[in-house]
This record gives sequence, C-alpha cells and structure tokens, in this order.
Amino acid sequence: MDLREMRYIIELSKTKHMTHAANNLYISQPALYKSIRKIEAELDTTLFYKHGNELLPTDTGKIVIEKAKSILQMASQMEDAVTATKDLKQGEVKLGFTSVVGTMYLPDLLVQFQEKYPGIKLHMFEEGGARLADMTENNELDMSIVLRPVHSEVLNEIPIIHDQIAVCVPKDHPWYSKDFVTTQDLENVPFITFNKHFSVYKLIMERFRAAGIHPLLEFAGADGQFIYKYAMSSKNIAIMPKPMIELYCGNDPIKIIPFSPSFPWELCLIFPKNTFLSSASKALITFIQEYLLTKYY
Repeated sequence: MDLREMRYIIELSKTKHMTHAANNLYISQPALYKSIRKIEAELDTTLFYKHGNELLPTDTGKIVIEKAKSILQMASQMEDAVTATKDLKQGEVKLGFTSVVGTMYLPDLLVQFQEKYPGIKLHMFEEGGARLADMTENNELDMSIVLRPVHSEVLNEIPIIHDQIAVCVPKDHPWYSKDFVTTQDLENVPFITFNKHFSVYKLIMERFRAAGIHPLLEFAGADGQFIYKYAMSSKNIAIMPKPMIELYCGNDPIKIIPFSPSFPWELCLIFPKNTFLSSASKALITFIQEYLLTKYY
C-alpha cells in the first residue's frame, strides 16, 4: 500500500460512501473500488463493511486507517522539513576556525549570516589548524577555515583570504625607515611571534630553515594582541600576519614592513571531498566568499 492508496481508505472512512469519496479524490468510482479491493487483497483482510447505505471500517480497517493517518502525517512533516531545508529556513552547520581567524574575520560575518538565515543553527568550534583539518577529514565538522596549504588528499580547499606575513616595528626602531626586509636581515636579530602551536610559527620557522638561519626568538605567545603590544612596548620586532597588525595597531606610530620576496599568508575554507553538502553548508560557503570579497577586495 502506497501513500496514494492510504489517502483513498482515509477518505472513504470519512465519507462512508464510495461515490462521495471518489468525487473528493477526483477519480472514478470503479477505480476507487478496484483500489480498495487491491489493498484488502494485499492485507488479506476486509477493511470496510456495508451498513445500510454506508461503508464502515471493520476493526482491522480502523487500525489500518489510524496507522495510515500517522504515516501520512509523518510524510507531510518530512516534506515540510525538506522544503524548509531547501529554502534555508532550517538546517545546521558545524564550522571550525582558529582563534586568529575568529578574532580577525568572523564576529560580524557570522552575526550577519545568522541574521540572514535565522533558521540555520551554527555550531562553532575553535581549535588549532591541524586539529581542525583532522576533525573536518573525519566529518566531525562540516567545514573549517585554516591557513593554507592543508596538504590533504581528502579535503577540498577554497582560498578566501590572500595576504602576507610582515614585520612590525615601533617608530623609534632602527628598521623604521626600511621599505622591506629579507629573511637574511633577521639573522642574529631577536623577534616576537606566535608559539609552536600556531601555523604562523611553522611557516616562519620553515622560512628560516630554508635560508639556513637560526632564529633568535625573544618570545612566543598565544594571544595576538599581547604579542603586538609587548613587541611595541619592548621596542622589539614582531612578525605577524599583516591583517592582524592592522587590527591591533589603531593609530599607533608603527611601521609594517613587508618581506622580500613576499611572505604569503593565505586562508582557505576546507570541507571533505566526495561528501554531500547540505543546503545550509552551501549557503555558508557562499556567504563567506561574498562577505570577504566585498569587505577585503
């Protein structure tokens, strides 16, 4: 018995007449009669009996009708849920990001997304880049925003932010007049940056290793604002992503000095390959791309 046939027996139980039920269902009386007999044959039981001019459900018929009503209600609810999800009236997304990314880009972005799609529930997770990649690979997260490159064969990687790592010095620092710095310039020069748990640290150390230079790391921290403030107050060099320096510097008399050759710092959105993306996830990906494109390019 399919959903259409369930509607037939429910309508017949309401009208108690084959002709009236057929009219309400917009089918012929013989077609309805044939369908009822087919259902009874499949169930090997009688669903209706004649009482005067009416067709009334048997005890078995009453049970079948009640179950059919429940099934049709669940089917209707499923259709409503599918429609709501397609129309982005409901859904959920598990998004991961690093603390650096969260601080710089996400507060306004996520608030605006939730204002546009109030029915979509956002579950947010703040972790280190390597941990986020693992969680996304294992489908614990729908997507994450991390530093490029990710080096994963099972994750899609969509670039969303293109910038650079730079040197920052206070106004009275000897390097204030520099227009650029090289990695070799930092030989035997102390500096401050993020600690080993951050991808920025790994990128910086890889650059030093490639240049054959042993870095003089004065201090490595976890809080970007503290790193910046401490470096400027102690008259030290800070090596940080340029957008982060711009976020914290305000009107401070500092100099942001790029590397030569440039030191790329790129963020990407990652999500599993060959995996179904929900409408809510697709909406968030599109929103992130459009928001960042409008705001930063």
